Amino acid sequence: MRALVIAEVSAGRLKASVPSLVSAAQKAAKAVDLFLLGQAQEAVDEAASLDGVGTVFVNPEDGENILSESLTKAVAVKASNYSHIFFESSSMGKSVMPRVAASLDVAPLSDVIAVVDAETFVRPIFAGSIEVTVRNEEPIKVASIRATAFDPVSKSGNAQVVLCDPMPEAMKTRKVSFEAVKTDRPALQTARIVVAGGRGLGDEAGFQKLIQLADKLKAAVGATRAIVDLGWCPNDWQVGQTGKIIAPDLYIAVGISGAMQHIAGIKDAKVVVAINSDPEAPIFEVADYGLVMDAQEGIDALMKELS
Repeated sequence: MRALVIAEVSAGRLKASVPSLVSAAQKAAKAVDLFLLGQAQEAVDEAASLDGVGTVFVNPEDGENILSESLTKAVAVKASNYSHIFFESSSMGKSVMPRVAASLDVAPLSDVIAVVDAETFVRPIFAGSIEVTVRNEEPIKVASIRATAFDPVSKSGNAQVVLCDPMPEAMKTRKVSFEAVKTDRPALQTARIVVAGGRGLGDEAGFQKLIQLADKLKAAVGATRAIVDLGWCPNDWQVGQTGKIIAPDLYIAVGISGAMQHIAGIKDAKVVVAINSDPEAPIFEVADYGLVMDAQEGIDALMKELS
């Protein structure tokens, strides 16, 4: 059995999630190849260094401007050589994975969080409150992988690099422009420490206090959907089922009650610290450490300890 991992590129570098995707693929197949979506040399070198990767197929175009239609065709062409095709559960992966499955006439499998064997996978349902084990007997297993659920492989390999032909044209569709969100903060999905806030912060000034705490800890900033809807922070800071799924070493939830949809986004965090004035808040059920007090007062206390 052989697996093909679709490896995304961001800002000329291999996405930090790719080593974890390779780890997942190795649990399902004996051999793993990468299809790298961009020819940036740094990304190519990183991809070739991943342990357990046999061949890195490099798309000769700019990886951040690939259309879903073109990528679907390109992957479908390669599919006959593989038993498994794995995508990340990213916006690109969620767009292309079902298209590839449909073109191959197989049932897709989304948000895999564990690989038992070549045909058996675990995925969450009902906002992560239940995990189901499913058996996929399709001739080609097409799945999206929640990268945060897998430990990354190391980087001491030396894979063969093969430059592919240009991707097929996507009918009359073309990408006009691409704008990346630029920030000096750690990326939310790869940060070791994440500080996130909810309605319990009270007002926008309270959320600005939270940002100051994140600055002290050199952490990424997250928020609940309610905070995003209030306009206190950008959409890409949202953590949860309808936001970003994260797995930091330390997650500090300030003024967050802990709705099921939010918990679904942090279930893989190593240590969860919760600060909330309500002792009955559901967040305390998943927290490793809890502090029952006003959210802003909690931030002030932490800032004092860090000074």
